[in-house]
Amino acid sequence: MEKKEKEGVILVIICVFIHGASPILGKYGVSLVHPLFFAALTNLIAAAGLILIILYRSESIKKLINRKYFLSLLLIAFFGTTISNILFFYGVRITSGINSSILLQVEPIYALFIGYIILKEKVTFRQIIATTVIIFGTLLIIYQGTFSLNWGDLLVIGTPLCYQIGHIFSKRLLNQRELSPLFIAAGRTLYGGIFLFIISQVFGVQEYEKLRELNILGILVFYGLVIYGLTYYTFYESIKRINLSKATAIISAYPAVSILLAWFLLKEIPDFYQISGFLIILAGILYLSSLKSESRL
Repeated sequence: MEKKEKEGVILVIICVFIHGASPILGKYGVSLVHPLFFAALTNLIAAAGLILIILYRSESIKKLINRKYFLSLLLIAFFGTTISNILFFYGVRITSGINSSILLQVEPIYALFIGYIILKEKVTFRQIIATTVIIFGTLLIIYQGTFSLNWGDLLVIGTPLCYQIGHIFSKRLLNQRELSPLFIAAGRTLYGGIFLFIISQVFGVQEYEKLRELNILGILVFYGLVIYGLTYYTFYESIKRINLSKATAIISAYPAVSILLAWFLLKEIPDFYQISGFLIILAGILYLSSLKSESRL
């Protein structure tokens, strides 16, 4: 494996361990704070942290409002943060933490089609087989032996599609070397957080008094700086080096961390369908991540 590819894989693996806490801490967070308020503040906190890093490096934050990049950053924020956060935090409220973490694994499917059709990434027959395996595992979790669907499950499944739409614009900026991963992560959280804050105020969600409680303030700061800020930055650094479909496949292994956290923190014991579906999905992801990143151009 060449150096650039190896660096990309290592960066995504870092994301796996950080991102594994996302569904569990997210479920805990929205049990204490309204989903819109939680999403808005965590993204704004992430943006503040990332902007401080930009200033510490003596780089100009004017790039965040530069007309050349502004529309792309708004689209990344709108799809990758605003809509995805609304779907995720409302979905995780009415489904289990384990289900949320596993069902997010449909993302490699979205990435495969978007990578091939829009980003001109090469898709092989082996990738298609691995993706089919992931689809089967996902359906096993959704239906759990029946044909009834939970609305929370459907909202969670829609979340990674929004991520991938946002990644289209991110990958283009990275390919053109227009903006660094740090600026893209900052723009995504800043504008996404502003959108979410405006929406929360329109719907009358004002829970500022809860910020006095240290446990709530602590989860907001940790989720913002680590789960959002650090994860976004390392992920954008990874897709700067390897294909989006491959990076997405590798990061999708994080439910292993999520299941352990759900078991110990939420006392959610995985059932037969969840375990079976996860193992099937993981097998497809591991095989998919071993394939080399290539372009059709």
